[in-house]
Amino acid sequence: MMQYQVSAKKLEVDRELDSYIQKKIARLDRLFPRSHRPSKAHIELSRDESANPDKRYHAGVKIEVSGPDLFAETATMNPHSAIDIVEAKLKEQIRKYKEKHAPKRISLKRNAPLAAEVGAED
Repeated sequence: MMQYQVSAKKLEVDRELDSYIQKKIARLDRLFPRSHRPSKAHIELSRDESANPDKRYHAGVKIEVSGPDLFAETATMNPHSAIDIVEAKLKEQIRKYKEKHAPKRISLKRNAPLAAEVGAED
């Protein structure tokens, strides 16, 4: 499992929220190819009292991988839903990352004659 670091501004991260973050974000490394496992994830949570109540809690996650890092952020009415939305955004980014960095497989035509067979027929 990848290492993660949680930082909070104007918000206290209790055990329940920390275990929820671990359940949702720290386990995203399972979705990466084995050769491109992430090293760290930085999770930043904040609470803005002056913001609209529907966008009071802000969550941002940065996952360090080889190549450009993956980043997602959102603002919602509670920290748990913010983590859920960020997780969904990161899953989509990981899917695109896998498509781009997956090993390319060479497809061979099954009905193509081999070079030895072509030379033997002449």
